[in-house]
Amino acid sequence: MFLLLFAASNLAFAQNISFEQVGIQVESGSSAYVLDLLDGFYGNIEKPEGVNISLNRVYFKSEEVKATHYLTFTGSVEGLAELRKIRGGSVYSSFNSNILKFGKVVSVSGGSTLMRMNLAKAGLPVVQVWKWRVEDSPSFAAAFTDLIKAFPQMGYLSLGQFTHGISSNGESHYVYTTHEDYGSALGWGPKTKTQQEAFVKFQKLTNKYSIFLGSMTLVNVKSW
Repeated sequence: MFLLLFAASNLAFAQNISFEQVGIQVESGSSAYVLDLLDGFYGNIEKPEGVNISLNRVYFKSEEVKATHYLTFTGSVEGLAELRKIRGGSVYSSFNSNILKFGKVVSVSGGSTLMRMNLAKAGLPVVQVWKWRVEDSPSFAAAFTDLIKAFPQMGYLSLGQFTHGISSNGESHYVYTTHEDYGSALGWGPKTKTQQEAFVKFQKLTNKYSIFLGSMTLVNVKSW
């Protein structure tokens, strides 16, 4: 039902993918060492086809978010399962032990996309993420579809769901967008009267069956 709502909207969207995201709290002054270790491992493996790996630094966040960086793996279920096999064994264990000298893993979550648009802009360097706890997924999907018709995004756009590693807040859905630079992200928001009205309508409707859980802004450090 959820996906059919998008198909009926005549909006172009791409094949959906799965993701695994690892939140790392890096000790102050240790980011360069962590990047070197990650680059030394992920820059020297043969990734499964269609799998992408990225390290993002958290720029804006609420105080309850402990991660300073997120390491994200995206691709098909089959591709991520193949990558998981590589992320094992003695070489990986040694790499992982070295990472933990400079920080600690504070979260691991996973899920899948429900809609993706503007794939050519997926690699833009600045990312914004919004999270909700949704009680009525079809209604949320319908409201979101109406919103992006009136308020189209210039960057990559993904609507998805969490299926693993959900916190006590119960986050179930997210929206992920990319921007070409810091200024574009900082100036993001509805500009015209039509866009503003669509945004207010979305908020009023979704407040009836969802709870907004906050947002983050991240900057890409490196992708593999």
